[in-house]
Amino acid sequence: MDSFSNILTLVKPRTSDLISLKKSILLAKNNHARVTVLATKEKPSRYERWLNHKTTTELDNEEKINSLIHLAKQEGISINYKIREERDQFITLKKQLKENQYDLVVAENLKKAPHLWTFEQAEYTHLLRVSDTSVLFVGDHQWLNNGNVLAAIETEENTVTHKTFNNEIIEKSSDLAKLLMSDIHLFNCYLESCSVSFQPMKSMKQSKNHLDHLTSFVKPYHFKGENLHVEEGLADDIIPSLANKYNANVVVMGYGEHQGWLSRIKGHTLDYVLNNLHCDLLALKQSNNHADKPHH
Repeated sequence: MDSFSNILTLVKPRTSDLISLKKSILLAKNNHARVTVLATKEKPSRYERWLNHKTTTELDNEEKINSLIHLAKQEGISINYKIREERDQFITLKKQLKENQYDLVVAENLKKAPHLWTFEQAEYTHLLRVSDTSVLFVGDHQWLNNGNVLAAIETEENTVTHKTFNNEIIEKSSDLAKLLMSDIHLFNCYLESCSVSFQPMKSMKQSKNHLDHLTSFVKPYHFKGENLHVEEGLADDIIPSLANKYNANVVVMGYGEHQGWLSRIKGHTLDYVLNNLHCDLLALKQSNNHADKPHH
């Protein structure tokens, strides 16, 4: 399965719970993928260099990282560990992505301990802007065999580019579902048209029209009707609600298709959803031609 065959995993030895590494290893094991573990070592001051000081947490986590990598190698997984000394993790990520091509970046989203977040709320969108690769934000939610992958499909826009992106979301979500031994559900949400009077029949018709559009679009993929959903409301609220309802392991959302104000709106939605999800989120970027970059 080529969708996620080369994974870049971001860890931060000073604060990381190594969830990103553990889940990357699970994906690689199921997919025979390569994993590059990337850590940022902040440039020390002259005094820190003189002391050559590391905290107990850093030493413990480095030992855990090396132990997990050793165990993964014993299971036949191709995995390596790279440490870059830079001012921050975004510079590290930029340089690594410039040198090598990856199918997926895995980063931690530790909401239960905000002071230990690897990527804090304001940094989610920054991380996605830096990365030209899809990003899987993972937390301490376990991937369950009876869980689901929930993919957002917008059918209102009718351009060729958008349809192509929707197809890519479906195909990569299906690949991810197979890796996690999960079922896949597709959904769309919409805002009801404004009306002075309350018209329940009109509301039902709108819902049916949106479901018909979704059903028609995904017909070539032969999804069961019970796996297709439309909901009226804001994506910010609907996505976490559906994720809970359908026991999602991962929610998949497209990202980076638009520029300008629309891109900022989608960035806000992603930030909000990440803060309210009890599962992982894959921010999927549309494939580009990376032929000019070597494959690590």
